Amino acid sequence: MCGIAGIIHADRTRQASPAVLMRMLDAIEHRGPDEFGVHVDGHVAIGMRRLSIIDLEGGRQPIFDEAKRRVIVFNGEIYNYRDLRKALDARGHRFGSASDTETVVHLHEDHGANCVDHLRGMFAFALWDSGAGELLLARDRFGIKPLYILRAGWGIAFASELKALHASGLMESELDWEALEGLFRVGYVSAPRSPFRSVEKLEPGHVLTWQPGAEAKIRRYWDIPTHAARPVADAEELVREKLDESVRAHLIADVPVAAFLSGGLDSSAIVSSMALAGENVHAFTVRYTGSAAAGADETPLAKELAQRYSVRLTVIDVDPNIEQIFEPLVWAMDEPHGDESAVPTWLICERVAADYKVALVGTGGDELFAGYRRQFGLGAANLWQRLPGALRRATSSLADRLPEPRGGGLGIARLKRFVAASGGSLASLYLSLQDRLKSADLFSPDIRDEVLRGYTGRTFERYGQAAPRDGSVRPALYLDYKTYLPEDLLHLADRISMAHSLELRAPFVDQEMVGGLFPLPDRTRVGWGKPKRLLRRALRPRLPDAHFTAPKRGFVGPTAEWLRNELSEALADELSVDRLKRLGFFDAAVVDRLRREHMERRQNHEGVLWALLCFSTWHRAYVENAVHARAD
Repeated sequence: MCGIAGIIHADRTRQASPAVLMRMLDAIEHRGPDEFGVHVDGHVAIGMRRLSIIDLEGGRQPIFDEAKRRVIVFNGEIYNYRDLRKALDARGHRFGSASDTETVVHLHEDHGANCVDHLRGMFAFALWDSGAGELLLARDRFGIKPLYILRAGWGIAFASELKALHASGLMESELDWEALEGLFRVGYVSAPRSPFRSVEKLEPGHVLTWQPGAEAKIRRYWDIPTHAARPVADAEELVREKLDESVRAHLIADVPVAAFLSGGLDSSAIVSSMALAGENVHAFTVRYTGSAAAGADETPLAKELAQRYSVRLTVIDVDPNIEQIFEPLVWAMDEPHGDESAVPTWLICERVAADYKVALVGTGGDELFAGYRRQFGLGAANLWQRLPGALRRATSSLADRLPEPRGGGLGIARLKRFVAASGGSLASLYLSLQDRLKSADLFSPDIRDEVLRGYTGRTFERYGQAAPRDGSVRPALYLDYKTYLPEDLLHLADRISMAHSLELRAPFVDQEMVGGLFPLPDRTRVGWGKPKRLLRRALRPRLPDAHFTAPKRGFVGPTAEWLRNELSEALADELSVDRLKRLGFFDAAVVDRLRREHMERRQNHEGVLWALLCFSTWHRAYVENAVHARAD
């Protein structure tokens, strides 16, 4: 696991600057505190920061092929590298290390850019072929590992994190408000755009090839399988087989591997599979304190599972007084991000990283087995749209007047989103079920036109056109795989874990597992109104009974109550009228109304308020207080 960065000039006579490269690598030292390596040759400068996990002594990067023609810097893990190496050995390739990274270099010798087709794992890498004068940038199928790109007349730069490009002094800091609209609608900025106009993100499952003086070529090399499979004879056994095989693959490491355990089905499935594989499992779980903590506590479930499998369990108490970690957390996230689960994720990563470099997590189970209410809501919303318009409008008006419950949950907010769902395409309907933003009035007139160009909507439409057409659940799952999973969950997991030099691995987010199970029809995967029916049946022999009756909580804290209590002063300061007027991006009166409605429990605005709080803090660090390095 590493952080990578590089600069290649289009002018072959222009010397690349080692000093600029080192500034970029220093900005992402947290991704690889064990060592660093650079390769500077004329107009080419690439480097990496390494967190040593496989081949601790011999896996130093950059790594070359036998002829010193190709050189690679790599971030991630290749889980099938041993099998690939055997085949490469048989074809006469000579290896200088036992690392998974070197496998990619030799695959490129045989297959060029198509080398990615053979890789199973999570990765983002840059490979410079000096013989062909060509750069290859690649990102894994699901977007587990990030890759930012800066293209300009002078050449190309890339990095694992935005802050490395920020430190290079090469990028412009003009905000892309057409893309930033997504932060306030769904909580994230969708690829290939970024918060800055000058920077793009390589999309998951894509490669970019570039030669000096030529246009970059970007192509998709993999996608979620959209074909429909026939029902299998024993789907539950297939799930167990795929799960156990994926967990075994994700345990490959030369260091101990821990696990996150929330008490829910997904993380419990991972931990039980690790134990059945003979691992001496050490799991970590979170226990909340403070406002509304009891409703978010899953430690009894985690303890019951740990007892069944003799798992060592460490309980981490989450203190909702987050002012001391909030700014470091926002800086770590790289982009303004609206997912409140960043707080418990930060605290559990900080604790686990004290003893481990690697941990398995249950991320991706909801996308594969249908665990979100909105995935079922897509089918229900289709039926809702068939009702008379007058009835729908009257119901929406009544729902909008409902007060929030004292517990601060999102049930009423979800009901309001559902009855307000607009018609139109599958993608627009699905977006409306997630949309936190009721109108563009939140934004000032200066940027409102840019926001209203609808980049987020167009992104959903683009993926909606490629989504499977069978059933009502699989189309929703596909859209989540293309939007929410990479841009929210995987982005958050990567940035926060790597801020603590911890590698997270997600066995549910694996091409073999997804390829085998995603094509299953809705009637096999779920029951009427029963999310995760297939996974529940598959896990019945493995988990305690309490796991099948507990409500779904997710890995989040009581955010609505934190904003009303522990964070109320910080919220008032950061979203003060004076502050918002200085920024000039938001209508101060609208923001003040949203905050008051939330405090008075008339509406649950936690999503928008959290996004505003994160954006304001991010803007201070990345724009207002930025010290731009000089591009040597």
